[in-house]
Amino acid sequence: MRVRRLAALAAVAATLSVAGCTEIPSSSTPEVVVTRIGAASPSGSLISTPIPGADPRTIVGDFLEASATDDPSHAAARGFLTAEGKNRWQDNTVTVLDSFKISNFGNGSVTLTGRPIGTVSSTGIYTPTLQGDGTGGAPISYSFIMKQVAGQWRIDSLHNGIFVTADRFEQLYEQHTLYFLDQSGQHVVPDPRYTALTDPALLANWLVAQMVSGPRPDLSDVVTSVLPAQTSGASRVVVTIGSPTTIEFPGSSTLDPQTRNGLAAQLGLTLNQVPVVGDMTIVDTGGPVTIPLTGSARFSASSFDAEVKPAVHVPSLFYIRGGGVVDETGKQLPGTVGNGTYGLSSAALANGSSGDLRVAGVSGSGAKARLLVGTVSTGLRATNVRGVLSRPAWAPDGSEVWVGNGSAVLRADVSGKVTPVQVAANTAVTGSVTALRFSPEGSRVAMVVTAADGTAQVWIGSVVRSPAQVRIDALDPITPPGIAIKDVAWNDPLKLFVIGRVRGPSDEGNVYEVQVDGSLWTPRNITNLPQDPDSIAVAENQLAWVSAGTTVWVQRAGSWASPGVSPTSGEVHGTNPVYLE
Repeated sequence: MRVRRLAALAAVAATLSVAGCTEIPSSSTPEVVVTRIGAASPSGSLISTPIPGADPRTIVGDFLEASATDDPSHAAARGFLTAEGKNRWQDNTVTVLDSFKISNFGNGSVTLTGRPIGTVSSTGIYTPTLQGDGTGGAPISYSFIMKQVAGQWRIDSLHNGIFVTADRFEQLYEQHTLYFLDQSGQHVVPDPRYTALTDPALLANWLVAQMVSGPRPDLSDVVTSVLPAQTSGASRVVVTIGSPTTIEFPGSSTLDPQTRNGLAAQLGLTLNQVPVVGDMTIVDTGGPVTIPLTGSARFSASSFDAEVKPAVHVPSLFYIRGGGVVDETGKQLPGTVGNGTYGLSSAALANGSSGDLRVAGVSGSGAKARLLVGTVSTGLRATNVRGVLSRPAWAPDGSEVWVGNGSAVLRADVSGKVTPVQVAANTAVTGSVTALRFSPEGSRVAMVVTAADGTAQVWIGSVVRSPAQVRIDALDPITPPGIAIKDVAWNDPLKLFVIGRVRGPSDEGNVYEVQVDGSLWTPRNITNLPQDPDSIAVAENQLAWVSAGTTVWVQRAGSWASPGVSPTSGEVHGTNPVYLE
């Protein structure tokens, strides 16, 4: 995946203002025209034509193989259909199955049976099937109605879309990222999409087509549009691969300078995922559009990286020992924060002013737990937040800390003032918020919601900020109910790690990796841990840490090891590791 390479540019829009931006009218969505330049031959399938005299079961099996390819028209697969079947079949969605079985021919049809894991829409949006423990939902059957044409069996009627196994999906489909600006214009918000396209021209045009169509529904209130207003019918956006790659964007020359910067940032980051794309130029009615940030019409993703020049940030690691906060080496933080005065059970730290660290911690346990806030130099003061609390989490800018309090989410500023966070009213969330973490850019929040029946899932919501309120919208689960999740941490803007235990007879604990859209659910391991982990900390390009009981562990070379300075130092005592936020 190229997502990790691009994530380093997540702050690229910090210097870009989008004042005066206009929305795309819903009645006049720009049309993206595919320009196929130097197209490669479709790949991915060894099946090209039906075998003469093949039986119906073989025809269906070979059709499934032929349809799993990067050919957007699926020409080879259509050869297995009757003329009527070709007209009826829509091939722009994907159903991912853990595995599948193909029945023998009977009663005029062949049946495909499989356990669904997820689906991919025509716009590349993945939706997980949340049943069981992540290995698939209840078996579902799909019928292929067969018909003989000139003595050869062909498929006459079938379920729409492509069917692939999870293994084949990971081989063929790649996650790419669309980039949008948030409502403040201060951050880039990533929007993951899946496609099997590999041809550079087709991929580039597809990515821009999805960008022009807008973000996924759950981000609609989080991001803003910097696309030019469309005033007279459908306009055509054309991407042509070259040196430079050109993007014909009608109306772009009329945008104000700051908005042109924003448009170039979105295009630069999004098209940077196409291997042959380097420098880019936006053109309008044949003329190049100057990008103020670069001082010319040419730009690239690295142009914005050079302008922003973010400082290299290696987050420090902290954990709790004896009720105080210690650093990665086990050294206590100065003063009362480190010496155990507050009896902390968990903490979150963020950079503050003048080099001082802001600290939020939970003191006490059960219904008597209390949220404390302050700094390392001044110490902590109690807020009026009491109850069964999650570990706190600072927003990425360090201005406020959030905490789960039973079924509510609260936020406190550095002075200790507490305000409720409105949670999406149309969601079916029931239970207590037992863990909470912000995505690195702050556009999303991951929450572990634990219900009375033991179900504990990770829910992802969009953080919507306005002068009137801060709320969580579009809250949806991304982990299966068969795994009771204990804790969650973001590895990068699109990937999370969770710890949990299988509910049921096996009762096995593990560490899992999952994408923000619920895709690529992958068990890892807890090799060498003394017991199941109960909290986890991870950050981009940093080692994962967990606590297991009263000890902390770091993952090295695929196994968990004591973070002691030598193999003879023994297990290191501590709980609730956390990276500087």
